[in-house]
Amino acid sequence: MKYNFSAQGAIHSLEQGKLAPYVRLAAFITMVLALSVVYNFVQFCGLRHADAMDQAQISRSLAAGEGFSTKYIRPLALWQLEKGGKELPQGNFPDFTQQPLLPLINAIPLWLAKSSWTMSPLDIVYTGDRIIALSATIFFLLSVILWYHLAKRLFDIKLAGISTAAILMTDLFWQFSISGLPQMLLLFLFASALWFSLNAVGEGYPSPPNLWKNLPLSAVFFGLMTLTHGLSFWIFLGWLIFFGIFARYSLKPVLLSLAIYALVVSPWLVRNYMVCGNPFGLNVFTALFTGQEPAMTLMRQLDPDFRGVASGLREKIKDGILSQLGFLFSFLGLNVLAAAFFVSLLHRFKSPTAGVFRWCLLLMWIVATFGMALYGLRRDPLSSNQLHVLFIPAFIFFGIAFLFVLWNRLSFDSFFLNKLFPAIMLCAVAIPMISTIFLTKPSRIQWPPYIPPFISVLGNWFSNDEILCADIPWACAWYADRKTILLPDSPRTLTRISDYRVLGSPVKGLYLTPETGNQPMMSEIYKGAYRDWVGLITRPPNAQGFFLRYSVPLPINGECIIFADSERWMKR
Repeated sequence: MKYNFSAQGAIHSLEQGKLAPYVRLAAFITMVLALSVVYNFVQFCGLRHADAMDQAQISRSLAAGEGFSTKYIRPLALWQLEKGGKELPQGNFPDFTQQPLLPLINAIPLWLAKSSWTMSPLDIVYTGDRIIALSATIFFLLSVILWYHLAKRLFDIKLAGISTAAILMTDLFWQFSISGLPQMLLLFLFASALWFSLNAVGEGYPSPPNLWKNLPLSAVFFGLMTLTHGLSFWIFLGWLIFFGIFARYSLKPVLLSLAIYALVVSPWLVRNYMVCGNPFGLNVFTALFTGQEPAMTLMRQLDPDFRGVASGLREKIKDGILSQLGFLFSFLGLNVLAAAFFVSLLHRFKSPTAGVFRWCLLLMWIVATFGMALYGLRRDPLSSNQLHVLFIPAFIFFGIAFLFVLWNRLSFDSFFLNKLFPAIMLCAVAIPMISTIFLTKPSRIQWPPYIPPFISVLGNWFSNDEILCADIPWACAWYADRKTILLPDSPRTLTRISDYRVLGSPVKGLYLTPETGNQPMMSEIYKGAYRDWVGLITRPPNAQGFFLRYSVPLPINGECIIFADSERWMKR
């Protein structure tokens, strides 16, 4: 008996045979597991973002039964409490900077790993870092399932499968999943909100049952997004404007959705008002500040001066929008399929649902871009305020659909060419991932400026009721588990906080790292934000007249230094 074997027949049997669904599922699971292992155990070398460590240490406080309290203390927070007529806490310091949902969720796995909270000097990667990263990875993978069903609902199962593969091959998603930032939880909640929004759109002609049933549910998830990241409000605002136009003859469900959104977020706003006298906490002030480093420069001040700040607001927004547009491809993860979304706006899709829904996406993205410009967005694609990443999956759907339309117009009859085209698209998407995995040598630690094992030693040198000051207080709060003040605007401010025992105890130590030492010498150290600290930042330091008169250089190569009230490193 002769067998007629051909490559085309083999591929066809894999695609159409009885085992085809199982083969595809096995390939999908294998790819997901392989990428999860590579990024979480090969590429991962610890958290590197201040907001990630800040939220992580709040999660640990929740797991320890201390409530929404923080060991990362900003001088501006002291000012806010005094301005709000509140007493300065001598024990647990309440947090009113970060949003509550992600710390609350991460508190659960941290509580389960309570025995691993203390970091050993021999540990390279902190166990808590791995827990935070794995939690974000789980939310990313759950969101991929939701995005798959969204793509299938908008287009078809073939496009959904290709889009899902493109999402998994986008390096930026995996980088966010191991960053500890809230974007992966946001991605899951955003997909959930869009699912109900898509149901509300229906076939392009809204009916009262669709709106009444789905818009309030979508608003619940937008509320949860805002409790995860405050800038999500701007996405919700764009959504609200769209459905206000889309359902202009039936505004009652839209107004109900607004009321439900307010109901979801209001408990946290009331809590903040009761704690610090401002329902929005500290983050509202960063929108008014126009400096190059708004969050850091403002948070270091004990007596902020807001005179004339609003005069530069328009210029700040303009520069922010132009900067985002200039680096948009980077913010979209260098994903050519996501970038194709903007070209697809010129095409009229046959599906009325897809035709209407893309304008909802566009309006949400435009309003979110304005919000990011208002609050500030660094050019780093992994910035904590980077919300463009949330739109990448939906942009991919429309980008792929549009490119398929163009490809089909070429009328190629070749089986292999028609299979090669989606493969080429996926290869283009995977270029940054290939570069990360095969061409980038992973580091062992996030240096500079973090050396977690040596930061954790500070927890041995200083007791739990003693106060530290540092230029990376978020890391000291997370790895050393010690209450740490952000380096104030001047030594005089620090002395004032210490001498008056504002936090119930004098400041016992000052930890400086390349976070300040690697700043531009003239623009930042001698003439800029750290000019009053130049004697302690430069090497060798000049601590004459400083109340913490003992010091010792620390690894690596003496680029870190600790100042203290005594030679604690000799006693431990």
